[in-house]
Amino acid sequence: MRALFSRLTKRRTKHALPPEDFAQCCHEQTSNLLRLARRLTRGNEDPAQDLVQDTLIRAFEAYLRDGYDDRGNLRAYLMRILTNRFLSQRRQDRWDAGVDIDTLPLALSGSSEDLLLVGVLDEPLERALADLPDGLRAAILLVDIEGLEYSEAALALGIPLGTVRSRLFRARQMLHQTLLPCAIAKRWMPVKEELS
Repeated sequence: MRALFSRLTKRRTKHALPPEDFAQCCHEQTSNLLRLARRLTRGNEDPAQDLVQDTLIRAFEAYLRDGYDDRGNLRAYLMRILTNRFLSQRRQDRWDAGVDIDTLPLALSGSSEDLLLVGVLDEPLERALADLPDGLRAAILLVDIEGLEYSEAALALGIPLGTVRSRLFRARQMLHQTLLPCAIAKRWMPVKEELS
């Protein structure tokens, strides 16, 4: 990756930030991007790393084409690229398969890594997040997990602010419905006794 950046930095741009500094700033966001990519890909390490690498390359290419505004939020910008790449790949996968893979049971549509993750990972929240539709999962990950502001998430997803709020509301309701029985069973929240 560094070899690619070093070759590409030979070009002149109109940015106040030198290419080497931009590359370093991008590199500093790698762990945040990888965490988001892992969650979006449901824990599949190879696709997550490929997604991050593709994101960094696209960001640097945009920087060299003067498509990046130095005054912008780099973290939100990179997460937008990553999220858009993920959603584009998912749409392409659906088109290639000829079916909507979100409607198939995980055991039928998932890869061996998905099946291993389900078999090993007994974390209710991670499973509940993985079960959310892509658009809802992306919104909840960006805002509630990665801590982006609603407006930053809207930019990252390329959708209006109201749509982000709507997706967050639906995602939170779905998570609540999914996790409430688990929370009651594990006695994380008190059970209201019925009055006779």
